[in-house]
Amino acid sequence: MKSAMIMPSITLILLFLATLFYVAYIFPETARMFSKYGIELPPMTAATLEFSDWLVANIVVITFIHIALFVGAYFYWKSDKGRFNIDRWILKVPVLGSLIHKTIIEIFCRVFYSLYSGSGENIDVIRIACEATGNRYFEAQVKNIAIPMMLKHGKGLHESFEASGVFTKTALSRFHAGAETGTVRATALQLANYYERDTTYKLKAIVEYVQLFIALLIMVVMTAITIVSSETALIKPKQTPGFRGAELTLLLAFTSSITRKVRAWLSLLPRREKNSSTR
Repeated sequence: MKSAMIMPSITLILLFLATLFYVAYIFPETARMFSKYGIELPPMTAATLEFSDWLVANIVVITFIHIALFVGAYFYWKSDKGRFNIDRWILKVPVLGSLIHKTIIEIFCRVFYSLYSGSGENIDVIRIACEATGNRYFEAQVKNIAIPMMLKHGKGLHESFEASGVFTKTALSRFHAGAETGTVRATALQLANYYERDTTYKLKAIVEYVQLFIALLIMVVMTAITIVSSETALIKPKQTPGFRGAELTLLLAFTSSITRKVRAWLSLLPRREKNSSTR
């Protein structure tokens, strides 16, 4: 799942950097060239120039805030409480949360199938299987609720897993049937195979939707840049001493050239993403 999201993430980062570079460096340079000759800027061009000036003036503060947020989020994630809360929250994320949840159960079932002996004490098998999932919340619920219920209260596998609250209804019903028929090990393998097929199919669909969203986002950004840049065609220079028409023509040509180059570079982003996904 992580590898499937690498290319969309890189595309979004490149799009953000390209837009930031245009707004913070390219656009102000061209807009100030018009202002230099006393030309009144159109509304969107003037507003974009003001935003660019604010961004450049506060770039140190903005960078510091982002770095502080990143470092704080990293150390929070590395802490036991933070990792527990994040792992619990991630299971509730729309769309992706259910896929991650099913993937966790799939890992649990595969390890459980590999180690389960079908007789004797298998508490250690359940403990190892929940640790293998890599989700602290899932692990804590199984260790602190399910396993104590089995040891102290003599509850069965289905009742203990249901009390933990981290297993889906499908998994609970299958474990219940397996416990009744004595085929818990085979049931775990069936569940693992079922969730593997289900998550693989849905993940492909999600990646396609993400790619479509990124393509639409790039289109919106390109449209916004085009609209702001096209305002230069509406500029009417004032007759000022020493200002020649050739200079204005050269200035407009330079602005149009820069805009075309930025748009051409942005248009390559969805193609690169598509080629990478095809490979």
